Amino acid sequence: MIDLPKKQMIKLASWITLAPDLVVSAPIVEGKMFDITVFGMGEEETISTEIVGLVKYIFALSGELIVEHGENVSSLTPGTMLALTAHTPHSIIAKTPVCFQQIHIYQEGVNQMIHKIPHQQIINLADQIEVLANKKVSKSIVQRKDLSLTLFALDQDQQIARHTSTGDALVQILTGEALITIDQTDYQLSAGECIVMPANIPHALKAVTSFKMLLTVVKAGD
Repeated sequence: MIDLPKKQMIKLASWITLAPDLVVSAPIVEGKMFDITVFGMGEEETISTEIVGLVKYIFALSGELIVEHGENVSSLTPGTMLALTAHTPHSIIAKTPVCFQQIHIYQEGVNQMIHKIPHQQIINLADQIEVLANKKVSKSIVQRKDLSLTLFALDQDQQIARHTSTGDALVQILTGEALITIDQTDYQLSAGECIVMPANIPHALKAVTSFKMLLTVVKAGD
């Protein structure tokens, strides 16, 4: 399950330590088939060459990082992401003090690949989905038995009705403001903030303004 404080608003970019001359990592989820980790790196620190398992998703939270992948060099700033495909050698360099989130899928599962978004190029994650007037819109990026990643865009005053999930759900607000009710408690989140909605606890969402979010749901594996 997700190893973050439950039912508490946090900023992942502030949750991890940023210190000169250090690379600090904190696992959010560690599983047999994938892991989700937040990294903090001091300026000019480097993570040396690694090889992608099946797919790796790198999402910049603060600062600027350089990813050298294959023969390409990509610069990521907050709100941008890079999806690396299987067996891609890559290294990461902190151009400034930086915080980023990594999802690494390294064993096969049902529909394990990141899809519906470009690979091997920098994108702004919020730009991958559009707000439609008086509508709720969603786009599945990863759909597995143990992990799902979904982008949502809700117009102002649109709601996702009260329901429960069998897995812990991490909501990351990309743009706008949302009111999230977990059990009987309301939390108002804005861009850059996130919250974990615990498994089997009723929750609901309402758009205070039009907003976009990334929803990561982690369920117990087989």
